[in-house]
Amino acid sequence: MKIVSNKDDNGKVVYNDNILYDIVSCALTEVDGVVMFAPQTKQSKRCVSLEQMPDGTVNVAVFVKMNYNVSVSEVASQIQSSIKNAIETNTEFKVHSVDVHVVEVEFGDNN
Repeated sequence: MKIVSNKDDNGKVVYNDNILYDIVSCALTEVDGVVMFAPQTKQSKRCVSLEQMPDGTVNVAVFVKMNYNVSVSEVASQIQSSIKNAIETNTEFKVHSVDVHVVEVEFGDNN
């Protein structure tokens, strides 16, 4: 999927969605309490969903694994802020929404 951020009489700027996936993945690593899926696995490839809206904004959905000892609502809020800030700082896009889906909880080795 290619996402167009700017189109005018001189042409257009097109981002490959892999760039946005990398930006989102990087933003996720900055949030304490999020456990990253192993790189190059099915889970890591399916943990981010991007959709460009007709108005040019971007919807992001992330599917994350969290540590068991964190406040889910606080970590989810931090994820939303981190992703929104990363995308809007590094690209020309505005973020319409960031949906956080907690799909797994990781318990420590002290079970």
